[in-house]
Amino acid sequence: MCRSIILILFCLLLGPTSNAQKKYSIKSKRAIKNYELASEAYRHMDNSEALKYLDVAIEQSPDFIEAWLFKADVLHETGKTGLEIEAYQKAIEIDAGFFTNVHFNLANTYLEIGEYQKALAKYKDFLSLSSSSGRNQTLAKKRIESCQFAIHSIANPVDFKPVNLGGNVNSEFDEYWPSLTADEELLVFTRLMLEKKEGTEVIIKRQEDFYVSQREDSLWRPAEALSLVINTEMNEGAQTITADGKYMYFTACDRSNGYGRCDIYYSVREGNVWSAPINVGKPINSKDWEAQPSISADGRELYFVSNRKSGKGKMDIWHSRLIETTADGKQRWTQPTNFPLNSTNNEMSPFIHAGNQYLVFSSDGLTGMGGYDLFKTEKNKDGKWIEPENLGYPINTCNDEIGLVINAKGNKAYFSSDRLKGKGKDIFSFNMPVDLQPKSASWLKGNVLDAKSKNPVSASLLLIDLMSKDTITQIKSDRMDGSYLVCLPSGKEYLFSAEAENYLFYSAHFSMLNDQEKSNPQQLNIYLNKIEKGEEIVLRNVFFELDSWDILPKSETELTRLYELLSTHPKLKIEIAGHTDDTGSEEHNLSLSNNRAKEVCNFLISKGINANRLSFKGYGALHPIADNKTEEGRSLNRRTEFKVLENE
Repeated sequence: MCRSIILILFCLLLGPTSNAQKKYSIKSKRAIKNYELASEAYRHMDNSEALKYLDVAIEQSPDFIEAWLFKADVLHETGKTGLEIEAYQKAIEIDAGFFTNVHFNLANTYLEIGEYQKALAKYKDFLSLSSSSGRNQTLAKKRIESCQFAIHSIANPVDFKPVNLGGNVNSEFDEYWPSLTADEELLVFTRLMLEKKEGTEVIIKRQEDFYVSQREDSLWRPAEALSLVINTEMNEGAQTITADGKYMYFTACDRSNGYGRCDIYYSVREGNVWSAPINVGKPINSKDWEAQPSISADGRELYFVSNRKSGKGKMDIWHSRLIETTADGKQRWTQPTNFPLNSTNNEMSPFIHAGNQYLVFSSDGLTGMGGYDLFKTEKNKDGKWIEPENLGYPINTCNDEIGLVINAKGNKAYFSSDRLKGKGKDIFSFNMPVDLQPKSASWLKGNVLDAKSKNPVSASLLLIDLMSKDTITQIKSDRMDGSYLVCLPSGKEYLFSAEAENYLFYSAHFSMLNDQEKSNPQQLNIYLNKIEKGEEIVLRNVFFELDSWDILPKSETELTRLYELLSTHPKLKIEIAGHTDDTGSEEHNLSLSNNRAKEVCNFLISKGINANRLSFKGYGALHPIADNKTEEGRSLNRRTEFKVLENE
């Protein structure tokens, strides 16, 4: 909030005392002397002493309006809001027009404590008394909008029932900045500890480190330090993790390998071991201040905060895309772009939801409850971010709300607060109001294993939008245990595949087009077969027109992957097999399945695969893999497969 009384009143003291006395509203030399002693104490940052002199001056001259104004500002700095308001009111009582900014400052104080009706009235008083059109007039008009918004919001509260995560997560210290895996089984947060050393003197050290808690049977286990490799004697904070918990990005300041005051770093987890942090480097980091990263579910998009000079406001949100991860583990990112919804003030704590279409952030530059409020925005059908929406009261209050994350399903949020009953700042969760929820993102998780040995396989996993052919997710399974987790945003149809060197690729199909309710997450272990004679896989993303062998366009991605496999292994010969359900006659089904298999071969030949490497056969309904009595079973039986005939 803007404060201008003290600096203006100091200007009265620039000349000799005899001249300065003429500038005061009172004539008491004793009162003026104590006022000037208060000014001297204030210049030496001794607020307590300044208040003592001001009280004496006011006692000597109760209508000393300058002293009341001065006292109000000093009380503001010391956080004594009630006494500050009384001082402002007394100054207005003495002379409401003496210093018109007193109405503006009193309105700001009311706004800070959530007295919105009183703040609204004082902003209007200020505008009616102030004839100039300066910065404070502009701010007053904007804050009138905030007061009106807050009054309406309090009258129409959103559903908000926060629950403390309990003693296994929260402690006597401050916990904040929660981050969560998509399955909500891993919680990483920042803890601020105070270390005291007693001796000839008491030293208090503020230490920020990362802690982690795992959920078992719906309960959070006791939190433990994340990693001695990441946690140092310096401060680490404001972290974000990918949906699978394999990558963590965080803020660290004043490091020897830093580019500016604060930089963004990342670490990679294999098994339960985190790597040494790596500076993300340019162009993400600069000579300016970079912090508060938020990574997309698949680790390919990064949002962060920076005060770099090319921004729109003071602190802005920026966005960058991952270009590649090199063989030595270094990452290359695109030149960051300024988030289109930044204001001319401050935007902080961005959070990108697992569906990659919904963003939460804090702002003190948009209409809200005062200070920093939480806002949401979503992408429209053209991929543009729409106008931000305030999350409402009591999620937002007159206090600063900074930092909120939402689970993949979109129905629960996690945040940190000291405004509720707890021990300092604690982490809480609450059910997101339905009309504020992002679209749900389900997830798959499991392990990628060798089909015969059951040993873990480090495989590349792809999730592709079948209609747009865009790659939604591209990750690797864990080298140590083969584990993976992939988010499935609702509203689309996906090809999901896993591939590794010297293995046949795995193919699955997931349709989230009719996802009206929260999808059930799935456990899916993937067993990869070596490229050996007799091995076969189902091509689950090859589709045909109904009762026809015309290949649908959305099959192209899957068939292109089969073409690439054949191109990479020039000695590989395969059979394409067509299968149907048992609807229709046996003769019809054999003909239909044979023609479908033939069409797949024709596609591969058109791409350049030699015809003598391909054969095809239709099996009709002779080899079902599911019950033909249900639609789901019949759908599984209508399939295209390929089998390895030769690889030498």
